[in-house]
Amino acid sequence: MHLIYYDEVKYDPPKQDRYWLGGICVPSQSVPEIEDEVNSIADDIFGSRTLRRSTEIHGIELCRGNGNFKGREFDLRLDALARLLAILKRDDVFQIIACINPGNLAYTSADPDEIAFMFFIEQVDILLSEKDSLGMLFGDYDEPMIGRSVASLSQYREIGTDWRRAREITNLIDTVHFARSHHSRLIQLADVFLYCYQFERQENQAPWRAKIAQTIKDSGALFLNKHRFWPQERTWYR
Repeated sequence: MHLIYYDEVKYDPPKQDRYWLGGICVPSQSVPEIEDEVNSIADDIFGSRTLRRSTEIHGIELCRGNGNFKGREFDLRLDALARLLAILKRDDVFQIIACINPGNLAYTSADPDEIAFMFFIEQVDILLSEKDSLGMLFGDYDEPMIGRSVASLSQYREIGTDWRRAREITNLIDTVHFARSHHSRLIQLADVFLYCYQFERQENQAPWRAKIAQTIKDSGALFLNKHRFWPQERTWYR
């Protein structure tokens, strides 16, 4: 049994010219150990392992030094980032991304988030099929997306995904489970993963951005197990 935790980076031009949906897939038996590793980082930073808003780890706040990381030294944040990336590099943490470039959508009127969710589900199911495993989805609580995501997954399980190259979804069970990100260390880790992946593909000439990008690169932690970039952009993944 595998558990899949995912998050999104919203399309917000000109700051963000793509819609990203991505997450991590981990064997259920690995969850307590991974959770403990992230809890240890939270304890070192915030002085507590307890799940609450004040101990929440967000990739954007960690890298930019705002939110819960406001006023914390850059080197401390950089060290915490490196430790989180080391967790993402574990052999039992699998990485999945669907990325949509809305500026190049010429053949559909579907929303980018709907397309990304469909592609993400397909990639997750392919990974689970290869591992001969079942899986359950856990997403960051985003109220406008909840009902639509639940209905979409139910439809995909019943009749397959949309479009000409539709896929039957056989390895995801139950529904999409949603939780506030401050209630789940694994959702927080998925957030860090997705933020770092899209961060590394931006212009990072400012000194602070260059150091973060180098930390991400040096970690060797970001290597997608499954992905779908649409329209296809081969230079955007590795």
